[in-house]
Amino acid sequence: MMKKNLILGVLVLPVFAYSQVGISTPTPQKNLHVNGSLQITNELNIGGDAKTAGSAGIAGQVLKSNGPGVAPTWGNLAGVPNATGTVIVVNGQFIVAQEIVVQLTADYSKISPINTTDPIGNLTNEIIDNENRYSGTGTANSFTVSADGVYQVHINAQISTDNGTSPVIGIWNDTTSKWVARVNDYFTAPTGSLQTYTLLTSIPMAASNTYSFRIANTVNTTVVKYISTGSTGSGPITQMSVKRLK
Repeated sequence: MMKKNLILGVLVLPVFAYSQVGISTPTPQKNLHVNGSLQITNELNIGGDAKTAGSAGIAGQVLKSNGPGVAPTWGNLAGVPNATGTVIVVNGQFIVAQEIVVQLTADYSKISPINTTDPIGNLTNEIIDNENRYSGTGTANSFTVSADGVYQVHINAQISTDNGTSPVIGIWNDTTSKWVARVNDYFTAPTGSLQTYTLLTSIPMAASNTYSFRIANTVNTTVVKYISTGSTGSGPITQMSVKRLK
């Protein structure tokens, strides 16, 4: 019995003395150093302490390093669980870009006085609003962005108004009462006919401000069209979108 205890003591002594165990290596660099492959047939628990088990994460999560001396953590690859949209990288982190795409559900007629901006109503067909920051009614609309950044703006609108006027359509900053993205052009079509306005640009937007899709003109007889139609069919024509780029 004494011989067995002596042998056990010799085996355990290096573990207590160095607090490091090496498998297939005589010079372990950490508390447990495995020189070879590792097979795990059950969960991998991260963190915890002497009284609490570590976290096994949830299905679909990935293991993320938090740097030297800090336990790694489980996280979602895209940063926003169950979100619909485009994955982008911001400051080295994966996120799903905030995105708003809306269409008219009926024609909208400008109702505010001449030379004032009108929030476009009937923009109530929400194709995507992945952070629930857009609101549209029959008479108005507004939205916010969740983070300061650069956002892509794409607006396509078909307008009917008076010949010789200069309609303006774009994004209005409700907080500062100024245009932040706009397109204006001389209406060359005959009065009551149709002309399409397109805006494709990128602008900085702030989380502290509120924005809206708007129209302005020098006359009140301005209509934003819901669909483009003809003898061979019809389809939606006016669409507004905002998507975060960085």
